Order: sequence, then C-alpha cells, then structure tokens
Amino acid sequence: MSTKPYSEHPGVELQQKQQQSMTQRLIMSAHMQQAIKLLQLPVMELQSFIEEQVVQNPLLEIDDKGDESPEELIVEQDQEEKELEINDNDLAILTRLEDDMRDLYAGNDAMPIKRSAEEEERKSYIENSIVAVPTLHEELMHTAHESFTKKEEMDIAEILIGYIDQFGFLKTPIEEICLLHNLPLPAVKQVLQEIQTFEPYGIGASSIQESLLLQLRGLKKENTLSYQIVQNHYDDLLENHIPEIQKKLKCSYEEIQKAIDDIAKLDLHPGSHFSSTVKQTIVPDVTLRLEEDKLIVDVDREWAPSLKLNTTYLHMLNDPEVPSETKQFIKRNLFSARWLFRNLQQRYSTIERIAQSLADRQREFFLKPDGQLKPLTMKTVADELNMHESTIARSVSHKYINSPRGIFPLKFFFTTKYVSDRGDDISSRTVKDAISEILAKEDKQHPLSDEKISAILKERGVPCARRTVAKHRIALQIGNTQQRRKFHS
Repeated sequence: MSTKPYSEHPGVELQQKQQQSMTQRLIMSAHMQQAIKLLQLPVMELQSFIEEQVVQNPLLEIDDKGDESPEELIVEQDQEEKELEINDNDLAILTRLEDDMRDLYAGNDAMPIKRSAEEEERKSYIENSIVAVPTLHEELMHTAHESFTKKEEMDIAEILIGYIDQFGFLKTPIEEICLLHNLPLPAVKQVLQEIQTFEPYGIGASSIQESLLLQLRGLKKENTLSYQIVQNHYDDLLENHIPEIQKKLKCSYEEIQKAIDDIAKLDLHPGSHFSSTVKQTIVPDVTLRLEEDKLIVDVDREWAPSLKLNTTYLHMLNDPEVPSETKQFIKRNLFSARWLFRNLQQRYSTIERIAQSLADRQREFFLKPDGQLKPLTMKTVADELNMHESTIARSVSHKYINSPRGIFPLKFFFTTKYVSDRGDDISSRTVKDAISEILAKEDKQHPLSDEKISAILKERGVPCARRTVAKHRIALQIGNTQQRRKFHS
C-alpha cells in the first residue's frame, strides 16, 4: 500500500484539477448566458428579470433607498474569480439562449418583494399601459353565441370560426371542411352566410374580392357603382384599366373615380385589427440630448430596481459556529450576486458605447430635420468598439433610442450602402427616400417607369439598376406604372 498522502497521488491530483476546471467552465457558461440575456433584454423586462434573481438568490435584496451602487458591491476578486473573467469574444461563443425563467416571479407567492412607493407607481404605470386586445377568434365566438340559438348551428359555427385566419379569411374550401367534419353542406353554407354578416364586415370570405363585396353589403351599398366594379370588373380595377371600366359601364370619369375612392376606403385585411399579442408602450433604453453642441448619451437605469447584499449572510461567513456547508452555500450565492452586478454594468456600458457611436456617426440625422442616414453596418461599429458583431446585434435588438428627432429602434441606424459616382457612401434608406421623392413629383397621367427612375438616380450620381429600383418600389408598397396612372376626366 502506498504511503503517499491522498493529495500526492498524481492521478487523484489530475482528476481534481480536471473536475475544478470543468466546474469553472460550467459556472462561466451560466454567467456568460446571463450576460448575453441581459444584453438582449429591453429595458421594460429588466425589472422582472432582476426580481427573479432576487427570488433565487437569498443574498440579494431590493435596495429601497438606492444608496449603494453596484460598483461598491463588487468586492475584491479572489484568484478563482479572476480565472472566470469573461470578455466580449467569450460572449460570442454562446449564440443560443435558453428561454427559461419566464414569469418565474409572477407565479411565486412564497417570497414577496418589497418595492418602494416610486417603484410601485412605476409598476402601476406599466400595467395600466398594457391593453389586452381580444383576438379575432374570441370576438367571432362571442358574436356567434349571440346569433345562433340552435346547438347544431353553434357547433358548425365554432368549426368554421376555427378555420378563419388572423386576417379574417376562410381559405379552406367549405366542401373540404364538410368532408373532414362529416357536416351537411347546406347547413354549413347557411351558418357561413350568417358569420359573414358579423363585424368587422368582410370576415369569412375566401378572397379579397369576396371580402370587399361583403364589406359593401354590410354598408348597404349593394346597388352602387362601387359594388358593380368589384363584382364584375375586379381584374380591370387591379390593373387600373379605368378607361376600359368606364367604357363598359358607360358612365362619367367623375362617377368612376368616386366609386374607386369608396372602394379604397375598404379594408383588405378585415381581421388584422384584432391581435392575440399584448400591446405595450415603448420605453427607450437610451436618451440622446443636446448639451452645448454635444450629443450626450444617457442609458436608462431607472427601470431596474437597485440591489444590495444581505449583510446577515455576509456576517455568517466570519462566524466560526456556522457549518462549512452553509458557508459554501453563501459563497456560491455571493459569487453569483457579484456576477449579476458585473453583467448589469456590462449591459449598461455596452449599450452606452454603441449609442455613443451612433450619435457620433449619425449626428447630422439626429440634429437636422432633413438629415440623411449615413450607411452603417454592425461590423463597422463592432470593429470600432472592439466587440464581436453578434454582440452588437444582441445589444440593439428590441431597444429604442429617444433623440431630438424622435424615438427610433436602434436597428434603424444600421443600413446597407451604395457608393455614388463621387465615391460618397449612401444608405439604402436614402435611396428609397429618393425614389419616394421622385414618384411623389411625377406626372400621374404619365408615370415614370423603373428604367426612367434608374436613369434619374444615375443623373444624381447614384447608380441603381432597374431591378433594384423595382425591389425598393415594392418594399415601399408603391404600384407599377400602370397601377399609378391617373386618367383624364
């Protein structure tokens, strides 16, 4: 039998080192994930995330007075913590996050958190700003229960409403629905006709044309020129063949134009006004203010509650009567608390640096009403700030900036670019604005072709191929030459 002490066996020592290294990697992974998650969270979700951490970690407390700063709470690191220091390149390793800890605190009544009067007021403001909009399905089911008295009809109505999509259309053929659910076709048609009278008008149609006809019926306009155009001349209407419609209907240009104006007021997607999502007010993560000709960046830290450490647990670390297992438990939670403070600071710092870069690079846009965006990619900012491009992407996701020119998503400022004949960089957004401006000034009786728009842009020093013009025009939801044409009266 060996007389060497247990710790002097090379195999045992190697195993201990490997186990310690693995433990450190696991700890690092958890805190790196937390750092990335904090980067991605918009400011309005910070409070609930921090409250979840307080529930999970007994060493953390909400600081009602807010007289301690996170910097003061990050005490001297020991060697083990220094080995676990993370940087931006480490953050880029973890490209996917677990969707955990959602609503953890909301379902936990065992450990209530005390809030200050100001925090309660802020929480009340958020809750009152959130309005739950009923879904289209809920609204139709409510109306169906009021409309159908027979159980057989209500059963059919429930099935049909289940097939109506979020835009209000019933795209599945009713013959197929009858076959799948073993329903009689005449009864299904009768129930569907009743559903098609529900508000909003146009619900339950199989096509946009049918939906427009249903809307006109709901408005008691079955005997109008508008109804006749949609019913009998829909294809000509789509192609803006106004002279052909006028010739076939033998009416004046003014009558045709008035009818088309009435059709234009109808809804192409009658069900889209309803939503199953929650609508919230936008709270910017960053505010940009002008101070003595300098743009100052302020990152919002007010929505997140202030934190402090529970001193009772800290004192237990120096108490010789406290068992070592308890001290280990306290140390682990202290370690996690320190990382939370660091990760919060890193979040604020990263967002602030990115916002400052945007303020410097897009200064003209922020300060001038007609200021244009300069082309800017995430890689450019990442190289400037010595960060990974994925960190920039996470940091600007779902976040907004309040500037002298208004509130914008941070992603808004990252655009692709064109190079003018003079060698100047021009953003794709600026090219789209130029196309919109050209089309706004065109002669509607002789609208410009995409080829002509391309030529005008080239005259301005912006090379833009015809296909690219067409792509931007479609993105701007602007019709083609024929669809934009206005005819003489």
